[in-house]
Amino acid sequence: MKHYKILLFIADGLGDRPVSKLNYKTPLEAVDKPTVRELLKSSLVGMMDPISPGVVAGSDTSHLSIFGLDPKKFYKGRGAFEAIGAGARLKGGDVAFRGNFATVDNEFVVKDRRAGRKIEEAEDLVRELNEKIKEIDGVEVKFFHGTEHRVAIVLRGKGLSDKISDTDPHEVGKKVLDSRPLTNSDAAKRTAEIVNKLTKRIYEVLSQSEYNKKRIEKGELPANIILLRGASEYEELPAFESYTKLKAAAVSATALIKGICEQLGMKVVTPVGATGGLDTNYIGKAEEAAKLLNDYDFVFLHLKATDAASHDGNVEGKKYAIEMIDKMIGKILDRFGSEIVIAITGDHATPVEVREHTGDPVPFMLYIPYSNLVFDDVKDFNEREARKGTLRIRGLDVMNLLLNYSYRAEKYGA
Repeated sequence: MKHYKILLFIADGLGDRPVSKLNYKTPLEAVDKPTVRELLKSSLVGMMDPISPGVVAGSDTSHLSIFGLDPKKFYKGRGAFEAIGAGARLKGGDVAFRGNFATVDNEFVVKDRRAGRKIEEAEDLVRELNEKIKEIDGVEVKFFHGTEHRVAIVLRGKGLSDKISDTDPHEVGKKVLDSRPLTNSDAAKRTAEIVNKLTKRIYEVLSQSEYNKKRIEKGELPANIILLRGASEYEELPAFESYTKLKAAAVSATALIKGICEQLGMKVVTPVGATGGLDTNYIGKAEEAAKLLNDYDFVFLHLKATDAASHDGNVEGKKYAIEMIDKMIGKILDRFGSEIVIAITGDHATPVEVREHTGDPVPFMLYIPYSNLVFDDVKDFNEREARKGTLRIRGLDVMNLLLNYSYRAEKYGA
């Protein structure tokens, strides 16, 4: 039996709801997708709940689920994934955080949770922080720039705990929160105290930074604080190849996703010009995926642009990203050919009029390159049409479907 290669394409935040500006079509409905429409003739189609019906999935928990790991068992927090994806090399006992460069006033009231989505000086600010803040109370501190406004921070030392609360109030107009211990352990109390001292020290350094002074001169918001959330202590995950028998690679520019994939043992590639935003190098990512398919059984291609547009309420931006998805699939087929199993879906819904994740199911399609199946008679790939297909699955079902239709599944039982 021939074993087929597998491409899993996840467009972050792809799922949506009817949009008033689009005459109550969803962005997927409003965009012509000729390449994907052709693949539908040989596809199974339906809806996927990344975790379970109604559960509002984060990108971290949804990707774990789609990769075949139950997040209720394996998810320990997002910080470690962000840090690994941003370049950190963690070891047991490290506590990592994800964070945003943000803007606060001198009373620590948040004026902007991102200080602008894209911060040109981010690398310089991270370098300055690493030069001026090396430790707090004997605990080593390291800063890592992710993508756009995102930062990861790693604490390394004895007696640390990830059982502490965020400093991010998640709303403009509110003060930066004090981190609190979530248990009565000495480690949690000590770590929360260190984080609070660190937050004040970060503000001192960034508010005096020449890079921020220049931002203010240009009329831009100063990136004068880092809002922290998602504390997690590093723990190893099972290797993807150990439970799928697939040699795997991933193409992504997003620190969180890169971190998850690296922790699963995938080769991770970020093409030149890939940003994790609407300005990403779409075709470069597709070409890299096609190249990797020559050497790997499984290639995961991640696109963040759809989610970035959704969080900004950018309807036209999301439509543009979906148009580029169709071109990316076309480029992969041109470079590699159609003898491949392809799944296309989102990791969660981020409706552009909501601007946040919701617990809606997302459309899912599975292209299968052989003809001895009864395929779904679905005319387009969108939320409305996908409901006419036969599939109604959870994220945890995705790898089973991919293994089965690529003829790589092993028998369950005797």
